[in-house]
Amino acid sequence: MYITNNNSKMQGWLATLLLIPILIAAAVVGFFVFAVILGLILFAATVLLLRLWWLRRKLRRSGQNQILEGEYLIVREGKQQKEKFRR
Repeated sequence: MYITNNNSKMQGWLATLLLIPILIAAAVVGFFVFAVILGLILFAATVLLLRLWWLRRKLRRSGQNQILEGEYLIVREGKQQKEKFRR
């Protein structure tokens, strides 16, 4: 025997009607939290990239006016030098 209760049906609809606005509010809050976190990540990435760009620019400018001077000697390997090293 199957007995239906109108009260249980009414409670199901009432629960559904109460849950819909709660779910909508949770979705809206979740969207804004996601937007804030994404904004913070983008801000941090922008600051990091600007800092790296500034350091590279500073390094390039500091190296432009430097002239390297020095002496060097070109050593060519010949038969005599090879024999020297064998002894």
